[in-house]
Amino acid sequence: MKKVVIGILFTIYLFLTLTITIFLMKYNNFNVTELRKVLIVPMNKTNLNYQRGSLLIIQKENIDNIKENDTVFYYTADEHKVVISKNKITKIDNVNEDEKVVTLANSKVYSKDYVIGKKMVKIPIIGYLMMLLTSKIGYLFIILLPMLCFFFVQIFLIFKRKKSYEEV
Repeated sequence: MKKVVIGILFTIYLFLTLTITIFLMKYNNFNVTELRKVLIVPMNKTNLNYQRGSLLIIQKENIDNIKENDTVFYYTADEHKVVISKNKITKIDNVNEDEKVVTLANSKVYSKDYVIGKKMVKIPIIGYLMMLLTSKIGYLFIILLPMLCFFFVQIFLIFKRKKSYEEV
């Protein structure tokens, strides 16, 4: 029974470790986790007024699917870091055939590359866990150090078995 419980806990830990590592490896240019066309954003990377500790899942959209008067999420700089904000589009202009710019309700103009999309799902509380596990200290103490300890225990057990075989 003890081995079954340990096996289940190890499997959960391994799944969590792989998931967080993939999230960290999939950061885009704005330091936000991007998996295909979905952004996974903890509240510390936004300046939105949602419940503290929420996790936002925002679907990226092509600028051609976004129209004037849509409320969209976009990247903006806030105190020397990039965060995600939300505002209404008042105007979309074509600069050339490849580039579009959007004017928001706050009269700021952004390139199409800074506009994310308009669809969002909010998951409460999970954002705290995501912020902890993707932080440098959290990843070190929750992911790396336990794996290092497990590795050293396995090496110790191998040497212990080898020593017992040599005595026989």
